[in-house]
Amino acid sequence: MARTPRFSVRAVGSFEQKPGCPEYRTAALSSERLHHICRGECYNPSDERRLITRVEVVRIRPQSYRDEPMAGLIDDPWRAFACEPDPSGCAVALSDPEFAAARRDTLYYVRAIETPSPAVNAANLRCRYDEQGGCVEVDPCFGGYRTDYQDDCLAETEERAWSSPIFVEYREAG
Repeated sequence: MARTPRFSVRAVGSFEQKPGCPEYRTAALSSERLHHICRGECYNPSDERRLITRVEVVRIRPQSYRDEPMAGLIDDPWRAFACEPDPSGCAVALSDPEFAAARRDTLYYVRAIETPSPAVNAANLRCRYDEQGGCVEVDPCFGGYRTDYQDDCLAETEERAWSSPIFVEYREAG
């Protein structure tokens, strides 16, 4: 296309989890076995969804020639849209008015960001930082004998869902 591409995005959050395990799990395994396998927490979705806080769009312009510098070709994020707190999700409409003037193929990804929630290993290396913000010591959660059994390795994270790539090919009008 040679004109401005337009997109509509709608995202809903993942299901909030209820504590513990559903009855069909507790009927199949003893509480000791459930604790050993998953510390007594299973996939146990409620009917409520987490809120989407924002929608971000990543724009990538593939190289037009061999060794074209990558600087300026990847915009991450290119656009960000705040979402009102709404359990039914978030809808966003957008366009890329620079597409036609750039005269090149463009790839877009959309990601929906949820409200922060605890997740295993979300802190990754679990850095201890110095006054300048540099990581001076790490305490990774290995998930085996090297990590204390009582350490749940939980940290806050913003879970996200990604769209499939949206490839828009530039073609001269005519």
